[in-house]
Amino acid sequence: MTANEIENRQKLLRAVKKEVKQIMEEAVTRKFVHEESSSITSLSGAVEACLLHGLRKRALGLFKHSTTTALLQKVSKNFEPAAVILKLLSDVESSNDPNK
Repeated sequence: MTANEIENRQKLLRAVKKEVKQIMEEAVTRKFVHEESSSITSLSGAVEACLLHGLRKRALGLFKHSTTTALLQKVSKNFEPAAVILKLLSDVESSNDPNK
């Protein structure tokens, strides 16, 4: 890992920890945390950023080219909505093919 990757990873983890701390404080002061709380939304965003970072990093190692289509092909094997999108994309590309 390069210094930049380590820094980015630490930044993402600090963001998640900060949001967890915020939710804990809210739970103590209010005795509950509502599901529509901005703290929950912020935590979800921080966790999503971590997951997306991991997917991007891993995707580069899985494919010859780091494209959205390549990632979609990999995900579609186990996730039906991705397979539907991939089929739609394929249909659009084939209908726009000038060689046909």
